[in-house]
Amino acid sequence: PSWRFKVRTFMRVISDSLPSLLGVKAFDKSKEDFFINLVNDTMKYREDNKVERNDFIQILMNLKKIDENMEIDPNNESHVILDDKLLAANTFIFFIAGFVTTATTLTFSMYELAVNQDIQDKLRQEVQTTFEKYGAINYDSTKDMDYLDRVISETLRKYPIAGSLIRRCTKAWQVPGAKGKLEVGDRVVIPVYPIHHDPKYYPEP
Repeated sequence: PSWRFKVRTFMRVISDSLPSLLGVKAFDKSKEDFFINLVNDTMKYREDNKVERNDFIQILMNLKKIDENMEIDPNNESHVILDDKLLAANTFIFFIAGFVTTATTLTFSMYELAVNQDIQDKLRQEVQTTFEKYGAINYDSTKDMDYLDRVISETLRKYPIAGSLIRRCTKAWQVPGAKGKLEVGDRVVIPVYPIHHDPKYYPEP
């Protein structure tokens, strides 16, 4: 990451509104334009060629049509207007949350299976047994694979997607065993990676 990205990230950790007040965007304009153009071009192609698919883009297109048919007061802050930037933003979040997380978890899973032959053999046996039982690998058969679930869970423990989580306190709370008290609106940083590797929480992971 560049120093600009680090500064932007640090500002966002300090305050949600600080980057906006200073006119600092979360991502470079080139990345922003890429996703806006990607969404716009895809929607235009589907509209021009009467293409409908059962996916996230189609859901956004349907919502936009409903939005266009409604009378919305632009001065009312409670009304969300589905413009091109908002649709692109949702697509970007869907891409990050759905694609990168899955790809990263599968990559580390494959690595661990490659260096732990005994675990790989045990998992392979479960997959073969499940396939013989169901005749296919699908949603129901995958849910039935307990060892697979444990392999994925342990991968996520060793290599968490998010090293830390930032949350906002919604009600006052006294921290047990400490003088400090969390007030409504306080930002809380949860150190996921250290917790996952701390023997206090996982003595025998």
